[in-house]
Amino acid sequence: MDRVMPYRSLGILLLMLAMHAFQACSEQSGEGEARAVDSGRQSSEEGNRVERITSKILEKPNNPNLYISRALAYADEQKYNLALRDVDRALSIDSTVSFFYATKGELYFLTRDLRSARLSLERAIEYDDENIEALLKLGEVLFLLRRYPESISRIDDALRIKQRLPKAYFLKGYIFKELGDTTRSISSFQTATEVDPEYFEAFMELGHLYAYRKDPIALEYLNTALEINPKSAEAWYQLGLFYQSQGMLDEAADAYESLVREDPGSFLGYYNLGYLYLTETERYDIALAYFDSVLAVQPAALDALYNKGVCYEEMGRTQTAHDVFREVLSMDPQHTLAAKGVERTLP
Repeated sequence: MDRVMPYRSLGILLLMLAMHAFQACSEQSGEGEARAVDSGRQSSEEGNRVERITSKILEKPNNPNLYISRALAYADEQKYNLALRDVDRALSIDSTVSFFYATKGELYFLTRDLRSARLSLERAIEYDDENIEALLKLGEVLFLLRRYPESISRIDDALRIKQRLPKAYFLKGYIFKELGDTTRSISSFQTATEVDPEYFEAFMELGHLYAYRKDPIALEYLNTALEINPKSAEAWYQLGLFYQSQGMLDEAADAYESLVREDPGSFLGYYNLGYLYLTETERYDIALAYFDSVLAVQPAALDALYNKGVCYEEMGRTQTAHDVFREVLSMDPQHTLAAKGVERTLP
């Protein structure tokens, strides 16, 4: 059916953000209350931690390590401005400690101030050129700043100090992927998994890369990722996409079913199941139910709403289909397929 909006393959970032947003809305009230209690307890404990460190600072106001400890406590509460203020206090007492600058760089990184993060991390390395964590974080920052040769250089500096650094190889894999060097990207991710056989993210990246090549070895990597984390919505989703791209529709449906079972907030899992039932099995009633599940999570998901119209059209419910297509157009006047749908279903 060329008039159906295709299955969703929107990428990992959108998938995870959408699932996270829906998860909070889809849990049972009892579980939500239990979590609220736990959250309150955790917040209280963090507050007490800050208070305990503050008491120690009052006793020893010239101890820079105490300010760093409180900065880390503030960071756990995502109070980054207060954390940065405490790091500056520590540096005003002792401006030669690499770890203090590295901590400051990490805080700037968390606030997305990449320029300041870079400067702080460079200072950390000036005071200790074997600070592996600072080197790797600087490599990551430089990667995000698209300064790829410098990023690789810093990561290699860390590897010269210690060879078995899975994160270093993982970062290099990402850089080579960004540069379009798939061969070296795969090699780096594979090295990361050799150093750390439980490196879930590296197995996922290998699965993505081989899936892009339509190479069946993608299944091996994705299934390994699921062995490491059987509840990963991301892994189930990517597994379903690969099966679907290969025409293995039963396997794709099983993967999407596992996805929505593990994470009921997966609107992409519901969407792709709806697409399969609409286009491959012609079970329009089931497809409608899945598209309704998408819309319960994302009321503005116009593709799902449009496909509902196609379901009604295929079921012979022309007037209902017409009304749905018009609703889509009212929300997006540029939706070409909905406009055609209105024309097809005119009374």
